[in-house]
Amino acid sequence: MAVTDEIIELGKKAVAERNNNNFVGFEKYAEQGYSLIEQTSVDTIQDIGYRYIKMILKGYLGNQSFDLVKKWLDRLIKFNNEVHFSDEEVGFYSGVYHFETGNLEEAYKQWREVVRHSGNNHFRYFEGEDKKYVEFYKKQTKLQESK
Repeated sequence: MAVTDEIIELGKKAVAERNNNNFVGFEKYAEQGYSLIEQTSVDTIQDIGYRYIKMILKGYLGNQSFDLVKKWLDRLIKFNNEVHFSDEEVGFYSGVYHFETGNLEEAYKQWREVVRHSGNNHFRYFEGEDKKYVEFYKKQTKLQESK
C-alpha cells in the first residue's frame, strides 16, 4: 500500500473513532498518520499531508480540546511553511484558535490579514464555518473604521 493510501486510511479510522466519541482512538490514529507524514517526503504528500493535519485540527476544534488544537495548529503551520499550500487558510485557523481561547485581538489581526490576501472573495475562508467568526470580524472592522 502506498504511503498516501496509508495516511488516508488512518484518517478514516481517526474520523470513525471521533464520530464514536472515542477520543483515545482518534488521537492514536491521528498520531500514527502524522508519524507517516513526518517520515515521507513533503513533495510526495503535499495536499494529502496538509488536508490530513487540517482534518485532525478541526476534529480537536470540534471537541474544544484547545491544547491539542494548538499542537495541531503548530503542525499545520510547520507543514504549510514547507509546501505553502494555503497561507490564508492557516491564518484563518490561527484566528479560530485565538478566538476560541479568548485572544480576540489576535483573532482579529489574523483574520484581517486573511481577508486582505483573499482576493475578490474576501470571506471565503469563513464559509462553512461557525457564523460567529465572520460576525465578530465584521463587527470589529466596523469598530476600527469608526475610530
